[in-house]
Amino acid sequence: MTTAPADLPLPAGVRRGEDHGADAVLVDTPAARAALHLDGAHLTSWAPAGTTDVLWLSPDSAFGHGAAIRGGVPLVGPWFGPGRHGDQEVKHGWLRNVRWTLERAETAGEDVVLHLVSPAGRTELSAHLVVRIGAELSLDLTLTAGIALEVEAALHTYLAVSDVRRVRIEGLGGAEYLDNTRGLAADVLPAGDLVLTGPTDRVVDRAGEVRIVDEGAGRTIVSSPRGTAKTVVWNPWTELAAGMADVPDDSWPGFLCVEPAVAKDAAVELTTGDSLTIGVTYTVLG
Repeated sequence: MTTAPADLPLPAGVRRGEDHGADAVLVDTPAARAALHLDGAHLTSWAPAGTTDVLWLSPDSAFGHGAAIRGGVPLVGPWFGPGRHGDQEVKHGWLRNVRWTLERAETAGEDVVLHLVSPAGRTELSAHLVVRIGAELSLDLTLTAGIALEVEAALHTYLAVSDVRRVRIEGLGGAEYLDNTRGLAADVLPAGDLVLTGPTDRVVDRAGEVRIVDEGAGRTIVSSPRGTAKTVVWNPWTELAAGMADVPDDSWPGFLCVEPAVAKDAAVELTTGDSLTIGVTYTVLG
């Protein structure tokens, strides 16, 4: 099974190890602590120095080869949800369900930069992920087509919050969106900040900076996307969480998903050899 090569040199503060019983790359530097699982190239933890973890991870999540980890930053692609035509059996694509290879690890100032590649056996599409871990967190996902295909992709980030009902989301007011809780009905967000009041699954037609203002935690998380066209906002709330085996019934107030994406009508047509790169940088203020 592909993993980090045993002879791959690792910089100070980076080591191979296990996290929740699964193979992972563990980062512990003066700037930040983090854990990245090789299954799915899945970042499950990022805590800048002096802060609590910025990412939420379900205590009931599955881990290991083929598992879809609940929390952290799942890589979504090459389709979103059931796909554009609703005919894909594997929700959110296969990127998060395969074992990736750590290609190299290096430092850039106080930051650690990890480069990972998807399995070579998937000839229709290859993927490369660059994760920069420090006081800020940056992820850049590049998808390269081996054949002509339509691609959707997202960084399905679970942000840890004090109480999702009391968090303000800045930067989306007045945007058009598709409401997946109402059969993808088209609607428009009210002007001003967004505060969630119930089950939320919105594909918002905006891709600029978003601020998650969490007064209960005393911090603001800034999401600065690049190469995307949509922002997905999701939380299952009480009823949907009760039906999710990997989300404890009382845990849904503790997270908010704000996802940079190319999805739905923003899907990208790639010809053989073409690439698509999406990315995001997270900054914690306060």
